[in-house]
Amino acid sequence: MATDPGLEARYGTRVHWLETAPFTPRPDLREDLDVDVAIVGAGFTGLWTACHLLEAEPATRVAVVEAEEIGFGASGRNGGFAMTLLDMSLAHLRRNHGDDAARVAHEAVAVSVEEMGKTVASESIDCDWHHGGLMVVATSPGQMARVRADLDAAGALGLDDFTPLSSAAARARVDSPTYVGGLYEDHCAVVHPAKLVRGIADLAERRGALLFERSPVDGIRESSGRVVLTSERGSIRADQVVLATNAWAVGTPWHKHRVVPLYTYVVLTEPLSDAQWARVGWEGFEGVEDKRNYVHYYRRTADGRILWGGSDGVVYRGGRIGAGLDVNAKVRDRLHSTFRTTFPQLADVGFTHHWGGPVGITPSFMPICGTLLDGRLHYGLGYNGHGVAPSHTVAKVLRDKVLHRRSPLSELCFVDSDEKAFPPEPLRWIGAELTRRALLRQDAALDAGADAGEMDPLLLRFVNKLS
Repeated sequence: MATDPGLEARYGTRVHWLETAPFTPRPDLREDLDVDVAIVGAGFTGLWTACHLLEAEPATRVAVVEAEEIGFGASGRNGGFAMTLLDMSLAHLRRNHGDDAARVAHEAVAVSVEEMGKTVASESIDCDWHHGGLMVVATSPGQMARVRADLDAAGALGLDDFTPLSSAAARARVDSPTYVGGLYEDHCAVVHPAKLVRGIADLAERRGALLFERSPVDGIRESSGRVVLTSERGSIRADQVVLATNAWAVGTPWHKHRVVPLYTYVVLTEPLSDAQWARVGWEGFEGVEDKRNYVHYYRRTADGRILWGGSDGVVYRGGRIGAGLDVNAKVRDRLHSTFRTTFPQLADVGFTHHWGGPVGITPSFMPICGTLLDGRLHYGLGYNGHGVAPSHTVAKVLRDKVLHRRSPLSELCFVDSDEKAFPPEPLRWIGAELTRRALLRQDAALDAGADAGEMDPLLLRFVNKLS
């Protein structure tokens, strides 16, 4: 295995995860195949679905077809947090779905975090997996009110893996003068996502899946009770199909109004010296998020860097996705500035990388998972920027759908749910941009110390018009 030599040309930037992960090219689709299950998309959702299926039914003929290369989308360039978050927060999840449904959904994803760690260990997937938990910090009174809301929700749901943190307790873990308090949740790991997704691909192949790269699917049609996928040089005829393209699902007729590609960005520091690490006191591998609307999320890497992301999110006009959008100078500069504010003692640390990519945003801020074409096409997507662990859960749901099984996972609140739709263009982009500006105004108020509450009224009005 080697590193991929063509990264910068395809992404328009250097992506640290992808340039430091082993790269094994797979063939493109150049034949007409007949299989039991075809999976479109070789990211976390598609590859975990293949693994779950073949673990349950080893004789199943499974083919996974990818338009680019394995992990090209969010799976290969995300922040690397395997966390339980569904909806905008635990408090929102409880409010929107009720105690029982919220508890079951949260626990299902918590189980996935544990199962992922066990698979990484048992299958010897070298992906820098560290189960260090999640520290959610508040940097203002308004953010602290949101932390307390999550702690209250955890208590009401009987969840015992959430612990309140004082300012001093938070700073004892990671020292920033901005922290006024926070909480710690056990069920979170940080991971090198590109190494993980490529390790899952290897596992799927060992279990019998066929993997094809650089083979965009240009047609999906029903034929004689089956589904046919066509690509430029070949086709796949399958009994059932799984659509696992996340933000790219906006290009399908079924999801063009149910998912919006939102670009989120990160910067990466140079490796810190021992003296620099001593200034910040970050000895563990906690993932860290704050409680802004556009959160700052950050973690240390196995090679001694700090990944710093968030601050803003951009929906490009028309829902565009493309390599030219994987960098954003304005967001990059804002990330540099907010890093310096959070860690003034690291003013001498430089940055080596900046990249971004689209995540799939849904109207409900929940994943969507369901079935189309009279039970022959199943889909799971729309993780709202937190898909590393929920994609594992959704893949188990998709396995059960393919195998026509009913299980407790089939009853999760985001499975076969009534899905709202975004308005058509140009109203979708106008609404998204107005929402973005409203959220950024509220974040600015929070950063200034105001108690800005849960959500800007403008956003509430927009969301209420979506259904």
